[in-house]
Amino acid sequence: MQLYVVTWKFESSEDQTFAADALLDYVESGKSEDLTEGYERLAWVHTPQDGSGVVICRAENASVLYKVFGPWREKFGMIWDYKPGLTTEELVHLIKQQK
Repeated sequence: MQLYVVTWKFESSEDQTFAADALLDYVESGKSEDLTEGYERLAWVHTPQDGSGVVICRAENASVLYKVFGPWREKFGMIWDYKPGLTTEELVHLIKQQK
């Protein structure tokens, strides 16, 4: 599976406030641990002071990310950005191959 760095940002503070109750339900009900097949969340970091955050995850492809994050976009107007990434170990291996 591919490593991804996923960032999000709410379009407005009103959207962020509206999403807070849904986040509480999502986490407290255990739904946040019921992950989509082909998706593994490694870290989930919130920066509520500016309505943004980061998810570090592994996914089979961007279609899986759309399934995971699309509903939050539709319901709460969140802007999502997916970027494939490499671990330090993967990057070191690639650098050594090029020498």
